[in-house]
Amino acid sequence: MFTYSRLGLAEAERARDAILAALTSADSPIALAIADEHGVPILLLRQDGAPARMLSRARSKAYTAANLGLDTVVFRDQHVKAKERTLADWGDPMLTTLQGGLAVKVNGQVVGGIAMSGNSTIRDEALAQIGLEAMGLAE
Repeated sequence: MFTYSRLGLAEAERARDAILAALTSADSPIALAIADEHGVPILLLRQDGAPARMLSRARSKAYTAANLGLDTVVFRDQHVKAKERTLADWGDPMLTTLQGGLAVKVNGQVVGGIAMSGNSTIRDEALAQIGLEAMGLAE
């Protein structure tokens, strides 16, 4: 029998709440995207003042992490840069190499992606990690 876990709204809301609680006055307004294993959004959030393009970026990061099962920085460094390839080589216009997207896994199985946009790429990834940990899932 084949069984699998799914990422749901309850986990996405826990992640959102933890990220919002972790924001400081030094942070710019953020955009958050949490997607299922196919990269389809479960939760999208754009704070007041965050440019619309930030939500589009967060959505692409979450999509990429979910579909490839890789954090976007790993995809960028190990599969694009290291192999001297371009995004066009994958034939999917939704893929991105922007840092800040994390694969969500349960017992090694990819169940989704979480991504942030709006601050530095390092801060975006740190906030996404806070959300990932708040989901309470075992990798």
